[in-house]
Amino acid sequence: MPPNENLGRRVIGSFFFGMLIALVNSVLDIGFDRLGVGPATTLLNDMIIGTAAGVLAYIWASRQVAQHVLELSKEKLTQEAADNERKRIAFELHDTVCQTQTGALMHLECVRDTLGENPEANEHLQRALQLSRESMTEMRCALWDLYPEELQKEDLKSAIEYLVKNLTSSNGLSVQFSVEGFIRRLPLETEKGLLRISQEALSNVVKHARASEVRIELFLDSQRARLSVKDDGQGFLPGEHPGSFGLTSMQDRTRALGGVWTIQSEPGRGTEIHASIPIPAASN
Repeated sequence: MPPNENLGRRVIGSFFFGMLIALVNSVLDIGFDRLGVGPATTLLNDMIIGTAAGVLAYIWASRQVAQHVLELSKEKLTQEAADNERKRIAFELHDTVCQTQTGALMHLECVRDTLGENPEANEHLQRALQLSRESMTEMRCALWDLYPEELQKEDLKSAIEYLVKNLTSSNGLSVQFSVEGFIRRLPLETEKGLLRISQEALSNVVKHARASEVRIELFLDSQRARLSVKDDGQGFLPGEHPGSFGLTSMQDRTRALGGVWTIQSEPGRGTEIHASIPIPAASN
């Protein structure tokens, strides 16, 4: 609510409260006068009492509003400080650990190209390359958890495309991504939720599915956003992993936005997750 409108409502509310006190006081005076109980006060005294009550009501309302604004400011500053710290840590990790891992991968690949025929050495080298790539993927996932910077400057489609490129650049996973329907900017919280669910789903595929292909589809109509992520990996029985952090995170994020989240998976038949999230009418 704009400050001027808020101030106006407090003034009007306090005025009517004061008039109500004055009216009640006048009615009581008239009643007592007719009953012959005590002297009646003048209308001016009633108005003074009502005005004083109105002023006190205004002061109380102003203090409540000021306290609420202060609490909101504290929460905002705390959130900004946390966001800045996550950003700092993410940049530190990117500029140190990620760059070091990239250099190590390059050196290992050079060794592979020049090693020649030595089955045992090649086996160890391939394992080292695999571990380095997996470590790089884990680090990229962690960086996105800390600070998905593309959300701050790109639309949802571009942010998911960047996410796909970032998380699959070192593992050879083939990803097809499409957006269809009534394409437009959504409320920020909705876009954040969809990006986070996409990130968690893709991270799970990269870390656990042993898949070669993933398809991410986002469909937008006038009322809902429907996201699906399907892979051709090893699959699993969801009932055997009820406490999985990744699955719980996706489900909680979807529910927090008023949506519905489902998963379908069987051993040897891949995994498919769906999130259907309502789009507030104001964004239409």
